Amino acid sequence: MALFLITSVCDEGVYENNFKVVEAESRTDIAQDMLDNPYAWEHFLRSTAVWWDLTYYEYKYGEPIGWSAEDLLERIDATHVDGDSEFQVRIYEIKEIEKMSPRKKD
Repeated sequence: MALFLITSVCDEGVYENNFKVVEAESRTDIAQDMLDNPYAWEHFLRSTAVWWDLTYYEYKYGEPIGWSAEDLLERIDATHVDGDSEFQVRIYEIKEIEKMSPRKKD
């Protein structure tokens, strides 16, 4: 399993509660979880154009949106920052973790 950094960013940058690290097989698996459990990801998705489609479409039309995980990833990758009204969401694989050397005590 790989580690992934998921961010939700507005024009003011990243806050401590707007990112998390997830262990998963792939970005596609994370997107599938978002499709299966959108309310578990609400904090990250609510301020995006994707949120309406994931939550209100089924309510309004009585059927699921019908997206695949790949479809959702395309839409996530197309999110963008528009002030503090629309957030950009990204899912990045963490490919390397750097370890800092212990600081020498004087």
